[in-house]
Amino acid sequence: MLAKFSLALTFVVGASAVNLQACNKEIQDRLANQSLASDASIFHFNGTQYMSDPENLQLTINGCRSECANPDFDLYDDMWPRLLTWLFPVLLMIGNLHLPRVGHFNRFLVIFHYLGDPIDSMWSLLTKAEVWNRFYHIALRHTGLKPEEDMMARSYAALMSAFDELTDNMPTAQGDLDAIMRESAAQLSMEDSDYILRETADELADSRTNEVLRTTIIILNYLWTVVASLDPQIGGEQSSKPGGRIGTAMFLSWIVSAVLLSNTLSGFTSRRTCLRVVERYLRTMKGRKRDLHYFPNSPHLVSQSKWIMAKNQTSSLSNYFDAQPWNGSVYSYRKNKRLIPSGHKADKSTLYLLLVAYFPILIAVVCAFVILYETPNVGLGCRTLWVMTLGAALLISPGLTYLLNKVRSKKLAWYLVAVKDVFIAVPIMTVVILSSIGIFNTCWCWSAVYSLGINDAFVILDVLDEREKNGKVVYPALVGLCLGLQVVTFVAMHHIMKPGGRVFRLAEDEKEKAYKDVHDDGTRDTELRSAPYESPMDGQRSGSVSYGSPLYGPRSGSVSSVSYGSPLHDPGSGSPLLPRPGATSGMQDLELPPAAIGGQDERHSFQGRGFISPASPPVSRFGRAPGAYAPLPAEENSQRPFQGR
Repeated sequence: MLAKFSLALTFVVGASAVNLQACNKEIQDRLANQSLASDASIFHFNGTQYMSDPENLQLTINGCRSECANPDFDLYDDMWPRLLTWLFPVLLMIGNLHLPRVGHFNRFLVIFHYLGDPIDSMWSLLTKAEVWNRFYHIALRHTGLKPEEDMMARSYAALMSAFDELTDNMPTAQGDLDAIMRESAAQLSMEDSDYILRETADELADSRTNEVLRTTIIILNYLWTVVASLDPQIGGEQSSKPGGRIGTAMFLSWIVSAVLLSNTLSGFTSRRTCLRVVERYLRTMKGRKRDLHYFPNSPHLVSQSKWIMAKNQTSSLSNYFDAQPWNGSVYSYRKNKRLIPSGHKADKSTLYLLLVAYFPILIAVVCAFVILYETPNVGLGCRTLWVMTLGAALLISPGLTYLLNKVRSKKLAWYLVAVKDVFIAVPIMTVVILSSIGIFNTCWCWSAVYSLGINDAFVILDVLDEREKNGKVVYPALVGLCLGLQVVTFVAMHHIMKPGGRVFRLAEDEKEKAYKDVHDDGTRDTELRSAPYESPMDGQRSGSVSYGSPLYGPRSGSVSSVSYGSPLHDPGSGSPLLPRPGATSGMQDLELPPAAIGGQDERHSFQGRGFISPASPPVSRFGRAPGAYAPLPAEENSQRPFQGR
């Protein structure tokens, strides 16, 4: 399809440009001095008469070429005002797409992915938002709707979302968080564990950029430019009556939805921020330090880095950063769009998200087609042809991306998709720019030949009256409808993202309130209170312990007889996300604190913390059900450094 269009474009470029206004005046003068007959073959015959009325001259294609064509192909004299008025604001919006910090080269590839496959880009963004939604619903289902309970649910969702960010693997994120907290269950009190969790979640939320205000200003500037271009009382008289340039600009109107969507999700301030915060969380849980900003002697805890790299199948920390574009840091590209159910009625399927992502492109293509179709001469011309061709390329592009993502290697799939995007994005932007500066200003393109046929096609020399009429009624209505539908589509997308917005997209006053709630009056002690722990040889613990976590609920009875289930799963059901018996996990690189490696008594400690229900399978020698994220012995870990499991 693109090859055929390229051949057609080559034919058009080889044609001669026309100045219809000058040609119209010249033929009127020749008719007036009778040097040209009114029934000459250059005039279009409509079946009853030759269209040689000086007020409504219509020529055949051959007549136009012989009388009006310039010997040298010229572009529009006012091409720069056309570009500055209609195209430059659109390109400015492209520069305001939120781009992740993944290196300059990969950021260019992200831009090409937006331009070459906007549907998959917005589908991936919506999928990312749905991941946040489901994590939030999973946590909220076991807490409640009170403010303090919602805060704990948001904190759990933020940590799970961070694991998804680092591993690009939603199905294992919840199990990873459970496993990490199990390993510190015998060491930390519930109050301290909750404090660390909430502090980390708040830091993750504070570490994200927020450019919604700047983006809104850019969008408003674009809308004002469009209004000023259509209304002479606001923007002044244009160098020429608008027509095809409006349809060309509307073809890219989907960028409005893409820019708003990408900046609503935003991202972390750097490629290391999320990893650093999660490392600090793991280090704090293991090192039993209340202050999350306390750093041990080493710049980073090697075992935690090995976990991150094991989940991403990379062999070193530098390779992990290099792999970020295809491992979750690029929200607009998500190779694996699999979602786990949260049990909430608001869950949106991947198919539903795909259909929503199609709407901005469909709106843009249809609006551009209708505007160009109604531009005199009414019918299918060169501009409507390129809109249909390139619009079809955008509509099938996500299908090509889906097929390329079948490649097993994430890295190879990323670059194959990027190559495909370049081959689609470059022709689109080239044709849009060429169309705006006059590449289709030919007799062939003005004749609506593709709908009328070569024998019946004709060129109207004086279209100013019709364009002026369209400029007052038709064009403003179509442009307003197009941009209005784009805004409505984004509002629908924003509604989908709203639940997950509780995870990372909090208002500044909410963040401040959350900080005060976590830190109380700022005088909390900074040392962790460890829960008492005894080995099985010392006998059972006795007495009752009470923690006040809103997530786990009240705890009563002796440690050995506690009875309630996991905070993130139904009691007794076990975790549907934990590996099957015999499976391995990237969590096995985490070293357990010495006191956490025990026997049966450790199971009671985990029960008391709400991570293992009484109906769970018998624990292994590491205090877990067989295959449930059990770490390797220390000696085996030491023999397998930086190896992905």
